[in-house]
Amino acid sequence: MTVLVLMRHARTGYNAEGRLQGSLDVPLGEDGRRQAREAARALAAEYGTPDRIVTSPLLRAADTAAELSAVTGVPARPDARLTQRSYGVWEGLTTAEVRERWPHELDRRDCGLDPRIEGWGGAADVAARVSEGLAEACEGARLVVAVSHGSAIMLGSLALLGLDVHATVLGKLPHAHWNVLESTGRHWSVARYGHSAASSLADSSPDAD
Repeated sequence: MTVLVLMRHARTGYNAEGRLQGSLDVPLGEDGRRQAREAARALAAEYGTPDRIVTSPLLRAADTAAELSAVTGVPARPDARLTQRSYGVWEGLTTAEVRERWPHELDRRDCGLDPRIEGWGGAADVAARVSEGLAEACEGARLVVAVSHGSAIMLGSLALLGLDVHATVLGKLPHAHWNVLESTGRHWSVARYGHSAASSLADSSPDAD
């Protein structure tokens, strides 16, 4: 069986301001690095040393993956296929600014559809490249950790699970949280959803159910 842990990068300053990043290369701040360290320790304690760590090359993901590498001793391999989708002309804007100028297109995005704006990374294309990178990383491996971005993780997961890439069933994964997929060879399934350092600590508590 292959276990694939899909971890979203820790928070950036842009995240705190509610700005859309997309393909913009925004690094983690000190708060984000602290969040990434906590998540890395919890993930390593729960799952042990992965066979591979792969990451989006964007700084916010690579910096998060570096914290896991520091804990496990496994170097993180960048893979451009795990990069976040482009948000086109929305990049750098707040959601409120987008809502004011493109209300109908933002509604489309919230429903899982591709907004009709310049430069947007279409769901089908993003799902195909991310799932390809994830599947390749899992070849011959027992445990793989992939550090990426919210939309990229969602779309890649939908493709691996054989679901409609416009579905919203997987929701939005918070920063420094992870989902876990498992495969016995032919099919992928969701084993855990929305796990975090806090939930790992709760699971290890003697009073945890």
